[in-house]
Amino acid sequence: MTVKTPAQISFQQGKQQRQQGNLAASIDCFRETIRLQADFVPAYNNLANALQADGQIEPAIALYQQALLLAPDMAVLHCNLASLWQLQGEHQRAISVYQQAIALKPDFFLAYHNLGKALAAEGDFTQALTAYQQAIDLQPATPELQFECGNLYQRYGFIQEAIACYKAEIRNQPQSAAAYNSLGAALQQWGELKLSEAAYRRALTLQADFDLPHFNLGQLLEASKQMEAAQSHFEQALALRPDNLRVLYHLNAIRQKQADWEDYDDRVAELSARTEAYLQHDNADALPAMMTLAFPLSMPLRTAVAEQLARHHAKAAAALPEPFSVPVELNPSRLRIGYVSPDFRTHAVGMLVYAMFQQHRRPDFEIFAYSLVPIIDECTETIRQGCDHFIDVSCQAPLTIAQRIHADGIHILIDLAGYTAHSCTDVFACKPAPVQMQFLGYPGTMGADFTPYIIADAQLIPEHLAQHYTEEIIYLPRAWVASPMPIATLIMRRRDFGLPENATVFCCFNGTYKITPDVFALWLRVLQHVPGSVLWLSDSGDTVNNRFRQYAINAEINPDRLVFAANIPHAEYLARYRLADLFLDTLVYNAGATAAGALWTGLPVLTCPGESYAARMGASLCHAVGLPELVCASALAYEQLAIELGNHPEHMAQLKAKLAELLTDSPLFQPQTFVLELEQALRKVWQKYRESR
Repeated sequence: MTVKTPAQISFQQGKQQRQQGNLAASIDCFRETIRLQADFVPAYNNLANALQADGQIEPAIALYQQALLLAPDMAVLHCNLASLWQLQGEHQRAISVYQQAIALKPDFFLAYHNLGKALAAEGDFTQALTAYQQAIDLQPATPELQFECGNLYQRYGFIQEAIACYKAEIRNQPQSAAAYNSLGAALQQWGELKLSEAAYRRALTLQADFDLPHFNLGQLLEASKQMEAAQSHFEQALALRPDNLRVLYHLNAIRQKQADWEDYDDRVAELSARTEAYLQHDNADALPAMMTLAFPLSMPLRTAVAEQLARHHAKAAAALPEPFSVPVELNPSRLRIGYVSPDFRTHAVGMLVYAMFQQHRRPDFEIFAYSLVPIIDECTETIRQGCDHFIDVSCQAPLTIAQRIHADGIHILIDLAGYTAHSCTDVFACKPAPVQMQFLGYPGTMGADFTPYIIADAQLIPEHLAQHYTEEIIYLPRAWVASPMPIATLIMRRRDFGLPENATVFCCFNGTYKITPDVFALWLRVLQHVPGSVLWLSDSGDTVNNRFRQYAINAEINPDRLVFAANIPHAEYLARYRLADLFLDTLVYNAGATAAGALWTGLPVLTCPGESYAARMGASLCHAVGLPELVCASALAYEQLAIELGNHPEHMAQLKAKLAELLTDSPLFQPQTFVLELEQALRKVWQKYRESR
């Protein structure tokens, strides 16, 4: 029978006390062990573990370091020490120590797992993935391992691989709400919306108080136009996480889409104040820059939000394996221009640009289009035929897309989406082309050094507002391209749409999210001062339509003077504009493609520019088409001119006649003219790049 030493007895007592939950007693026992035997390495290890559990991190680190002096080849000590460095956010230090542990014990699962976490936190995608895969090879069924690996894949756009990892995690942990939520997010990115919704709902079944599935399900339902259900989930997510500013933005945006203006000014003030505070810190989640455009926030605040989002994209790109080399050929015989967009289809952007690509001069330019969505329609085919190369990259990771762009030798890469839906900003953050710029699709600054140029005109970004854009502005005479659009030849009559035959018809077919309470109140005052006139709006469903009617009643306006237009095919929608007299623009976020469509049909657009790009699109279009007199200097002037025109049909008729004449040779609707001006600008930018090399 082996007789235990006093140190061994004390050590066993410490382990028993720890097992029984007596942390303080176990610490005393382990300390007594070390007093009795100064080289008792397991006592150092267990005491450090106990101190860590008690929140005494610095003493625990010191103990691991002492133990390593006694046993430098003991891998578990290295791993435990590294975990404390990792806990304190010193990831590089932790990575080095984990690597020492693995060198001592090549099959050390915990070291590989924790190394993967530390490398992921440092943004080293390739090495983190290698560490996770080695851990999976050793213990594939370990809880959360496949989940963490899936998160890594998803963060960098490898969606198929992420889905596979989440499914593996669910096989190992079928009650994991987090795994179902992340699977839902990945499936949503992959376009499997029904499966995505099922995954979110399963996550909520497993954990009803989990905020993320509520938030994600809200976004999914919003995209499918189920607004009230989406709002309910956003509200539940915010109730669970009141500090989540992203959710607050989404909730306010969906209320705006439903014309819910209760406490509107207070809500905007809260958004502004909380955004200011949020930007003071380096947060894990960036705010949705696109959503800031629909609220009357300050220009500096919008720029700061965009810059924060750009930093997140830049950080993600920096984790990927290769910075791209610059092209050897600085004086190519022809410039290769790449356009990147999810909207090469029947979409607001697609309908504006579809006739543009064929106008590029060959062989001076070689045109590439990289499509981010798999949808193919008649508009897509026209764009495809106008390009030298049309590449569907919709199912590819950002790095893969960037590699293709670089391999194609693109000289100038143009982002037609910015921070809008289905865009892929990470591609631009990888810097696959030597010159990168944004154009048309996103009405604001990207705030990104990886997109250093923006195409605009003096109306969109006057010089006194250029300070709010991080980009260098490429000024064109007109920044809008507007492809001629087919207009239905159907005979349309006002009575078929519930419109009065002999009264002024004002219209605005902008999305409801662009309509703010102040502009709607202005429109109602116009109706009040133009007898018999009506306001023609898009039919946004009973909830929204009834709210608009109630606002009219509150202003003592007959709600029947609001007429709602159903959704119809695009060519018929354009033809329908000819029944109206004047398009009334929204002010915080103007009409863009919608205004271009109205002008193309011969309908004048009345606008009032603000400070932001989004609030100056109407002015840009009116100047481009030749109607600067419809650009008002103030909201009051806008209101007064609408009333004056509404009460003088002969003046309205003169405007329409002038517009009809302008349309015969308006440069706004001549893509060939626009492309010539664009090509001149692109050559200048390339020349500047060459001179900088």
